[in-house]
Amino acid sequence: MMKRWLSILAACLCLVQANAGAQTYPAKTVRLVLPVPAGGLQDAFARAIAQELGRTWGQSMIIDNRAGATGIIAAELVVKSPADGYTVFMTDNVTILTNHLLRSNLPYDIFRDLQPVIVLVKTSNVLVVHPDFPAKSLNELLAMARAKPGELNYGSFGIGSSPHVDTEALSNAAGIKITHVPYKGGPAILQGLMGGQISFSLTGFSPALPLIRQGRVRALAYAGAERSPVLPELPTISEAGVPGFESSAWFGWFLPAGAPRAIVDKIAADASRVLADPAFREKYVTAVGFEAVALGPAAFTELLRNDREKYAARFKGMNLKLE
Repeated sequence: MMKRWLSILAACLCLVQANAGAQTYPAKTVRLVLPVPAGGLQDAFARAIAQELGRTWGQSMIIDNRAGATGIIAAELVVKSPADGYTVFMTDNVTILTNHLLRSNLPYDIFRDLQPVIVLVKTSNVLVVHPDFPAKSLNELLAMARAKPGELNYGSFGIGSSPHVDTEALSNAAGIKITHVPYKGGPAILQGLMGGQISFSLTGFSPALPLIRQGRVRALAYAGAERSPVLPELPTISEAGVPGFESSAWFGWFLPAGAPRAIVDKIAADASRVLADPAFREKYVTAVGFEAVALGPAAFTELLRNDREKYAARFKGMNLKLE
């Protein structure tokens, strides 16, 4: 009986300490680890929300760019950090799930070693071509591909990247055969498209948007579940010829597994308040083609598991494995 009461007392003390920690959190600088180099869209968004949270907390949130190995370097750094809420990991679903599903030697398991905190924003891809490309619609592009199997090519930023996996899924759904041309990054894909090196690309909406507006590339279809409010006249891929197809990504924050739940909830709530601010949302979300999500820990965990099943289905039959 005494042991039972001691166990209950210990549990109560842990709960009190966790709540007390959340009330004083953060008491020092918080590090936000990114798997991408400085200067890109993800980095810019991270810096903006980190600055706002720093004002709210009265403590700095600094950016730590750990690019390389398709996000593995950054993820491993975070999972090996203390689970105290002071090391936060930002990544996207495609990167983290591609590694999880296609690499057999990962030094961590995302479902065991990471705690989902919040999905911040999401963005969908867009299918773009050169302004002089003969096809004026997605259906015309698909007809060209069927007439000349393997002659149309597309760009991605590497095997297992979102443009690669999702374009192959699109080709399977549409019954076409196309050729993959890997590039080193999103900007290089768009340069290749504008230079006539590739026929089309299913690429990020945010980096493509300025080029679409300038007339340097032409959008055939948007890959979201619904039309983009930024380009409402642009049909979705589902509307334009491949029913049910979607290609999108979210950006979310994780903590090392075992982080106090009260701190997890506080970070999620405070980040949600930043996203809800109209001025912040207009400048850093809507204007760049993002959509605010603000999905908390429980819903985030469910989304991660659902996305795992979706990508597992897309990888099936591709005979794709990363080492």
